[in-house]
Amino acid sequence: MSLRLVVLMCLLPLSLSVRAGDNDWLSLIWHNDLLIGKDGGGYTNGLFLSWYTFADEVREDFAPPWLTRPLARWLINSEDTTKLELGVHTLGQMMVTPEDVSKLEREPGDAPYAGLLYWRSGYFSYTDERVDSVAVTVGVVGPLAGAERAQKWVHEITGSTEPRGWDNQISNEPIGQIERARMWRFASGSGVRQADLLTQISGSLGNVESAARLTMVVRYGTDLRRSVIAASQLSGRVSNPMAIDRGWNVYLGVGADYVHNQIFISGSRLRSGPRTELKHEQYWLFAGGAYAWENFSATVGFSASSSLDKYSSARQGFGSVILAWRL
Repeated sequence: MSLRLVVLMCLLPLSLSVRAGDNDWLSLIWHNDLLIGKDGGGYTNGLFLSWYTFADEVREDFAPPWLTRPLARWLINSEDTTKLELGVHTLGQMMVTPEDVSKLEREPGDAPYAGLLYWRSGYFSYTDERVDSVAVTVGVVGPLAGAERAQKWVHEITGSTEPRGWDNQISNEPIGQIERARMWRFASGSGVRQADLLTQISGSLGNVESAARLTMVVRYGTDLRRSVIAASQLSGRVSNPMAIDRGWNVYLGVGADYVHNQIFISGSRLRSGPRTELKHEQYWLFAGGAYAWENFSATVGFSASSSLDKYSSARQGFGSVILAWRL
């Protein structure tokens, strides 16, 4: 990974707040196919640093993240006096590669090399039974995202195959995306240990991706009500069902997407370049477990999905590790 990205991630908390609140959290999320013994092919790596600001009581002065402010009050019922709120700021890097990263030239029809560096602001309004959210993402796809250096660095320290085809990656292009989601929670049982079902419908619009999706998650564990807002962090293949406040849970989720466009596969719309034919109907499965101490949470998970493009026969899969700290 480039030194500039590491420094930027370390400075993220300082850029967001002078003083952390009692319910502010910082999380580091790593997705990689090496965690499950794969090496290349589709979505292969993601690194995300997020700052969460919780309102643990109803507050009229809670300010949504600045990117979401033009949309938050319009999309979410501000007259609901029972809701609590959450603001999330995320700095992330993602990459997609062809199936065989050892080749200088990708096979015809295979996924192109592509890297994405972005800033995402999300605003969540929630009660015990429902979570509404809106998010805005801005960033850049292409060499400026630093994905080539990041992948070569990870492969060097892990002794993996040297990726050789990054000269063919998607060119630099600014990206933007708006997301809107609603999730419902259905709980079973009233004891210390409970089960619940989370159902979410969401949509996104932008040049990085435009899609509609349905996601369902079953959880079993303790303190599920308090961690429902953390479990609502579902965005395509990125799922962050953390536990908090000495709780734990195991989870199993499924999702179905209709993807109209995705820059990783469809390529740039501003200029010609590497691309392949997008598979519009996509399905995915994820599972894992989370455990939380008083000020620390750890989650380990696995995700698998159908192919991103019409010519790849391999299913996509990656492992995930999520570490979170109360500030």
